[in-house]
Amino acid sequence: MYYVYRIRSKSKPDQTFVGTTRNVKKRLSLHNIGQVGATRDFRPWKISFYAAFTRKQRAHEFEDFLKSPNGKSFGRKRLWQSIPKPDEL
Repeated sequence: MYYVYRIRSKSKPDQTFVGTTRNVKKRLSLHNIGQVGATRDFRPWKISFYAAFTRKQRAHEFEDFLKSPNGKSFGRKRLWQSIPKPDEL
């Protein structure tokens, strides 16, 4: 399986990151120990969303979509609003 995930910074909840991986737990660990340059400054991170795909290409296409202007709008309207923010948990 391939996973598209979204993480949210615990220290700066407005900071999020979308990526693709085969192992969500391991990838989150790499984000949290600073091994991912794009997310290093906003540690620690928490998973806020993930979706599973059987095909790598479909996962990357969905990741690219979520990073596009239309995908960001879709995420705000349909995905992220149903996910509680860290202070709401």
